[in-house]
Amino acid sequence: MGLAGNKVKQRLSQDPNNLAWSNDQSKFGFKMLMKMGWAPGKGLGINEDGNQEHVKIRLKENTLGLGADKRTTDNWLGNTDAFSQLLADLNSRTAESSATASPEPEKVEEEEKSKKDKKKRKRSKEDDDEDDDKKEKKKKKEKKDKKEKKEKKEKKEKKKSKKEKKESSSENSDEAAKQQKAPVVLRNAARARFLRAKRMATQHNQESLNEILGIKPTSSIA
Repeated sequence: MGLAGNKVKQRLSQDPNNLAWSNDQSKFGFKMLMKMGWAPGKGLGINEDGNQEHVKIRLKENTLGLGADKRTTDNWLGNTDAFSQLLADLNSRTAESSATASPEPEKVEEEEKSKKDKKKRKRSKEDDDEDDDKKEKKKKKEKKDKKEKKEKKEKKEKKKSKKEKKESSSENSDEAAKQQKAPVVLRNAARARFLRAKRMATQHNQESLNEILGIKPTSSIA
């Protein structure tokens, strides 16, 4: 709750001055001081005129400020004149410094206008540069698109010409294959020969029998 809150009674610990810590000789700081020539009961420093004991804890039992006691609180009303005089001097100094530091309003307006004009020029220049960059990018993009369209068109034409060549070659090969077909062989050629030989055999003709048997005809001697 702080100093302005209700006072709450607290129970003190068994060792309020923390003597267990101060008498503990196993601490690092105690050992370090002993190595550097210090001994219990001596003061700190080269001349050994420093503090001989550690800072002790003291319980604060009032709501006054730190370092204040009842003897100093009554002197506040007597010192108000000096405080008011000091405050007046500080206010006068700040007014003089502000008057000397503040420039003329016309100059301030001119400087502000010049700054605004510079900013506007800078922005306009940046906008122009951005427009130029956009135009160049647009031109490059258009050129790239045209080039891609042209390449696609050429590829399509090449594919089309290849396809036509393939079709024409396939047609020519089909025609050549048709022309190069073997002559049609009669299915019943063997049967026809058999029937012919049978007819010749049934006619009882000597010449046909000689032809069937493969006998050469004999020439008659006159």
